[in-house]
Amino acid sequence: MRGWILLVGLLAFPAWAGDELTLVGPEGNPVVLRPEAGQVLLLHFWATWCPTCVDDLVDLQKASADCSEERVRVIAVNAGDSDAEIAEFVERHGLSLVMLRDPKGRAWRKFDGRGLPMNLFWSQAEQRTDLGPKRESDWRSELASLGCGDSN
Repeated sequence: MRGWILLVGLLAFPAWAGDELTLVGPEGNPVVLRPEAGQVLLLHFWATWCPTCVDDLVDLQKASADCSEERVRVIAVNAGDSDAEIAEFVERHGLSLVMLRDPKGRAWRKFDGRGLPMNLFWSQAEQRTDLGPKRESDWRSELASLGCGDSN
């Protein structure tokens, strides 16, 4: 019982410094992420086996097409699939979002990953997550609230 309580505590309060996160790029290179001043990073965690992730990724891609990376930087983060599975999935669905990998799901777990798709909204001031897919209209509203579409 004691080990279980400890595990729940670790999942509920992930240990993470909060200043940067390293993921894997398309060529297998490490990619270090950190939000710049005035910027929100939206890390959208997904997997090829996730039935709701396809439409969610397509809708996020459409909704974020006009976002300035200086305000809102959208990055799709695959949680655990192989390079070949990701490449086939991306091609089949015509995805052009920036794609990074979280090969063993470690980053996803750091943010209390409990399901997919999961979103991490990360700025210098705060971090928050939410679960579940969104429709394109919901993504547009969410992105607008983060500053996407602002001319400033």
